[in-house]
Amino acid sequence: MRRVKFLIRVCLLASLLPGPALAAGLEQAKDLRALAAEAADRDVVILLAISQEHCGYCVRLKEEILQPMEISGDYVDRVLIRELLIDRWETAIDFDGRDKRSSEISDRYKVWVTPTLLYLGPDGSELAPRMLGINTVEMYGYYVDQAIDTALRRLRAPDAQPYVPTPEDIGIEKPSLDGMPD
Repeated sequence: MRRVKFLIRVCLLASLLPGPALAAGLEQAKDLRALAAEAADRDVVILLAISQEHCGYCVRLKEEILQPMEISGDYVDRVLIRELLIDRWETAIDFDGRDKRSSEISDRYKVWVTPTLLYLGPDGSELAPRMLGINTVEMYGYYVDQAIDTALRRLRAPDAQPYVPTPEDIGIEKPSLDGMPD
């Protein structure tokens, strides 16, 4: 009887641990040009999560929203989800085929806050308002779905007007350290 209780406890504890799919994390955006080609072939949106390795909000977004979206299989015909970590000194191939630091890519999109979700077309243009930070997790998935739907409509409509990010979308001007020039 004692052994059975022990095994039940072990099984319960093991069920609380993230599975192998969650532990693996999001696929990193190493080659945006190749990603763009895949998105164009599949007629889907690129959801680019700009994040930092030690950002608690980024981890929460990945674990509670983005990774479950990937695992579900419900988004295969709608979106390719990738992560761009900007706090590493790594490079990625940009949409234009040039090798750039990930922070240079995020600067081009004027991303100063992590996490930020960008909804991009195969040409790298934004298709829907970006999402800055993470607030109520219970509603966040709904907002992500709405943004994906908006981006897909714009992507698949030949006469759609391009989306132009507004200052409100970007959130803030590029922060500086004590007013020092870049």
